[in-house]
Amino acid sequence: MGKRHYSGTDRWLQGHSVSDLAPCLSNAVGPRIKKQRTVAQALNGDAWVRDITGALTVQVILDFFLIWDRTRDLQLDQNLMDKICWKWTSDRVFSTASAYRSFFIGQHPVEGAKLLRKSRAPGKCKFFIWLVIHDRCWTAARRKKHGLQDDDSCALCAQMSETVDHLLIACPFTREVWFRLLRRSDWLSLAPNAQSTFFVSWWSTARKQLSKANRRCFDSLVILTSWIFGKRGMTGPSIDECVQSMMYLRGCTMRLLIGFKQGSGASSRCFVN
Repeated sequence: MGKRHYSGTDRWLQGHSVSDLAPCLSNAVGPRIKKQRTVAQALNGDAWVRDITGALTVQVILDFFLIWDRTRDLQLDQNLMDKICWKWTSDRVFSTASAYRSFFIGQHPVEGAKLLRKSRAPGKCKFFIWLVIHDRCWTAARRKKHGLQDDDSCALCAQMSETVDHLLIACPFTREVWFRLLRRSDWLSLAPNAQSTFFVSWWSTARKQLSKANRRCFDSLVILTSWIFGKRGMTGPSIDECVQSMMYLRGCTMRLLIGFKQGSGASSRCFVN
C-alpha cells in the first residue's frame, strides 16, 4: 500500500494532500521529488523530512509539525493494493458522465437556456434568442455604448432607449403585436403589460399558465415572433414595414397553430424568409 500514490500531490492524508494541508512546506520540497516520491518511500524512516530543502521559515516549521503529527499513526499494509477513489461520485467510482458534469461545477444556470434548448424553431431564430438571453444583440443602445451612433431611440416607437428587452416586450408597437397575436390564440392574458420589463422572465412566467400540451406551441410562437421583431426593429423599418410585419405575423400565427394541432412542427418554417 502506498506504492502508487505520490506523497506530494495525491490526497492520502484523510482525503487531503500535503499541498493542501501545508502549502509552505510543499513549496520547500523540489518539484521532481514531489512528483516521484511515493507515499511508501516518504514514510519509510520519515524520508519525507530529508526532502525539505527550502528556507525554514516560521510557516514552514509550523507546517512541518502539522504533517509530523498527522503521519505518526499511519501504518501501511504491504498486502493491500492502492485504490484510486473518484471524488465526484458517491460510490467513488469513475464514470464519464460524472467527469463531464464536473466541468460545470460552480457555474450558474442561464435563465431561459433550458427553454430555448427544448423549443422547436429554425436554427437562426434560436440563435437570435440565445443572443437575447446573453444580452449580445446589437440594438441601438448597445451601438451607442460602443460609440457607433449618437441616438439610441427605438426604431419602432422612437420613444425609449432601444434595449433588447424594450424591443421585444416593452415597446408600444411590439406590445400591440403581442396583444393581437395572443388574442387570436385565446392567450390574451399572457400578453406583456406595463409590469413586463424583462423578456426571459415574461416568457418563463407566461408559459407556466398554459397546459403542457400548449407550451411547445407558445415557445415556438415567442421565438419566431421575437426573431421578426429583432430583424425588423434593429434595421430601422418604416411605418409601412411595421404594419406589413404585423399582418404577416397574424397570418403566420394561424398557420403555426394549425401545424401544432395537426402534430407537425414543420409549420414553424413559415416565419423564415
